[in-house]
Amino acid sequence: MEKANRNGECDVIERFAASFGRNPHCAYNFDTQDHTLQLNSQTIVITRKDFDDRKWQKTIRNAMQRRG
Repeated sequence: MEKANRNGECDVIERFAASFGRNPHCAYNFDTQDHTLQLNSQTIVITRKDFDDRKWQKTIRNAMQRRG
């Protein structure tokens, strides 16, 4: 994922996601305002609403539990 498609929120998401796997990569889509996280060969989409409502951590946890 390109650095140009990042914002400060991606840094926060990646720090949290690192507890679930190695080398998480986040990209921010400026058109849709969604974040896309690549973690352990899985793609996790975090919507603007989930991020603003502080539900993004639960989104990541749920995705990792479904995978496990």
